[in-house]
Amino acid sequence: MTDTTTALRIALDGQVREYDLGADRSQQYRVVGRALFDSAEAVEHIERPEGPSIVVLARVHRAGQPLNPWAAAASDALESQITQPVAGEVLFIGYLSATDTITSLPEDAAALIREACNRP
Repeated sequence: MTDTTTALRIALDGQVREYDLGADRSQQYRVVGRALFDSAEAVEHIERPEGPSIVVLARVHRAGQPLNPWAAAASDALESQITQPVAGEVLFIGYLSATDTITSLPEDAAALIREACNRP
């Protein structure tokens, strides 16, 4: 595994942007806040049979923001369904429950997210 901890943000127009969250927890929180333009709230936790889980983060203050259908499509591609409508930008991160550690988004999951947001 590399020294970078990558996450993917899905904007309201479906554009996907990669973020390096860094290795330090306080740096990770800062980068997540900048990526979402707000504090983050976990809206979905996707357990996977192998490797890290995936956590979907959204803005805490997302009331009044347009819904993000691209995030729903990405969640569906990961064989999960976000249980609540998600408004605003959304960030997908890797998470190791056993150690309570943020880690890189698995490459196969990143590919599925990118594919779900690839518009014709």
